This record gives sequence, structure tokens and C-alpha cells, in this order.
Amino acid sequence: MKREYRLKKRAAFTYVYKRGEKSASRHLLLLCAKSGEGLKIGLSVSKKVGNAVTRNRVKRLLREGLRPLEQKINPSFMYVIVAHPSVAELDYADVCAEVEKVFRRAGKLSE
Repeated sequence: MKREYRLKKRAAFTYVYKRGEKSASRHLLLLCAKSGEGLKIGLSVSKKVGNAVTRNRVKRLLREGLRPLEQKINPSFMYVIVAHPSVAELDYADVCAEVEKVFRRAGKLSE
């Protein structure tokens, strides 16, 4: 995922949490809300997922799972991906599949 697409501000995360539509899979939760800035994606990996090493690994996997989908994702929304603790046990291919599945369920991927 490119740095320009990252959601960084606490206020933006709060906005998406309060106003966003939810879509879930077994290991991930996707929240999406209208954006005036274009495509922005934030990752939320809590301490329930594991220690710092595990959380950072999960974030890296999620960013790489988003990379092939960047051009397909609807750019008029801000997204927050919340990782459940079970995502720490997945490998790269499974994380990519989960990310794509949650975006498809939300209807935010173009073909």
C-alpha cells in the first residue's frame, strides 16, 4: 500500500468508526465512510492480536495484501481494517484472500 493512501489522523479514524458501514469476514472487519480526500486506508491491530512483533507482522501482511487491490478499490471512501486475533495465525496467501473477501462483501471492488 502506498504511503499516500494511509489514514493517519485520529480524527479520521474516529469519523470512520462512528459513520462507517461495517463488513466482516472471519478474521477482519472493514469499516468504510465517504471521503473528501480520495482513497485512504487505515489499519487497526490491537494488543489482543499479540505482542509488538506479531502486531507489526500482521500490519505488514495487511499492507501487502492491499497492494494488488489498490487500483480496484473504490477511491471515494476512507477505510479502516480491524484485525481480529485469529489473523496472526494466517500466512500471506490467506491474508490476501481475507482482504479481498472483505472488500468484495462490502461491494467496494470494481472489476
